[in-house]
Amino acid sequence: MNRRVHLALVIMAAIALPASLRAGDTATIAKRAALFTPQGRAEGFRSMDTAYPYHVIKRGGPVAELPRAPRKLDVTYMFAGKQHTLDDLLARSRTQGFLVIKDGKIVDERYFNGANDKSKFTSWSVAKSFTSTLVGLALDDGKIKSLDEPVTNYLPELKGSGYEGVPIKDILEMSSGVKFNEEYGKDESDVMIMWRKTMDEESETLADYAKSLGRAEVPGTKFVYRSIDTAVLGMLVKRVTGESLAGMLSQRIWQPLGMESDATWLTDQPGAGALEAAYCCINARLRDYGRFGLLFLNQGKAGAKQVVPAWWVEQATTPQSSPVQWGHLFPDYPDYPGGYGYQWWLMEPGARHSYSAEGVFFQFVFVMPKYNTVIAKASAYDDYWSVPLQLEQFTAFDAIGRALEKN
Repeated sequence: MNRRVHLALVIMAAIALPASLRAGDTATIAKRAALFTPQGRAEGFRSMDTAYPYHVIKRGGPVAELPRAPRKLDVTYMFAGKQHTLDDLLARSRTQGFLVIKDGKIVDERYFNGANDKSKFTSWSVAKSFTSTLVGLALDDGKIKSLDEPVTNYLPELKGSGYEGVPIKDILEMSSGVKFNEEYGKDESDVMIMWRKTMDEESETLADYAKSLGRAEVPGTKFVYRSIDTAVLGMLVKRVTGESLAGMLSQRIWQPLGMESDATWLTDQPGAGALEAAYCCINARLRDYGRFGLLFLNQGKAGAKQVVPAWWVEQATTPQSSPVQWGHLFPDYPDYPGGYGYQWWLMEPGARHSYSAEGVFFQFVFVMPKYNTVIAKASAYDDYWSVPLQLEQFTAFDAIGRALEKN
């Protein structure tokens, strides 16, 4: 289970090291370092775009208002043999924003630690599910012919790397076979080096880093969480559409969904031609994250408009290959029931199963079709991740769904 460590678990450790920041720029060093100190983390996670370059995700048109039907969630649940309360969980996980939408209506919305409904919370790996959605749109548009095609048909500069000949589908499923070490706590692991070079130092692009990687195993044979895979998906979308990821997200998702505020997406370099960090680092309001969850809950529809094809929603949130099937993700943990879709974590097998976009320090867009409910949670937890607390939150989310069904 503890192998399931998001990139943000790793990059946070790298970010925290002042030596990894760009030498000579003392103002930038100070600002970036301050974002991740224990005392500055809560505010830092609401102001990432004050320290790193970014592209704007522009909203437009009328806001899709979310009606309110307030409910007091005095939820209790059993976990590890003890009874817990939702309020206690929100406090222990250092929640900054908590949103519950049931039947399209906001039933609970809370903010903590100086945050409010105008705050823009950083996504960490929640962004991966946005990136995969852009891949689905490019496929539906015919700009990608098939997910079975090698990614190097579109990104020939990756020939000679571990990505040569790898099907796009394998990359979507974190089964690329590329040699990429994502161990946190090791200064010279690939993921730390990638973050330092492409984000802190701005000395190398994500494309350059992807080109440098070799192969660890045969593509499509093993699930290994590699955030560089999502970066390559970002490269793919940018190449086939001729648009920035932020620009495409604005036109195809943000504006059709009636998002209430512009958002930002951090990039690997300053400037209009830079590539967004597709594996992380969208900064948006909590209700707009909730609207994205509603898009998937409603099978790709926003109101009467089909924004994302229903067939893509189904494929993206259901295991499509052997290595990502239910219960197969972690051979060392055969009791783990979940699976993996196209950059979505899948909670349990069965009809109308729950699924989630997740990021370090406990960011969630959690979709529960069986309860017609979406939960968006922004946090600044004390540690990068905790498997027991992760599982406890899943238990609490399900308890919320059951409570709302009863009343």
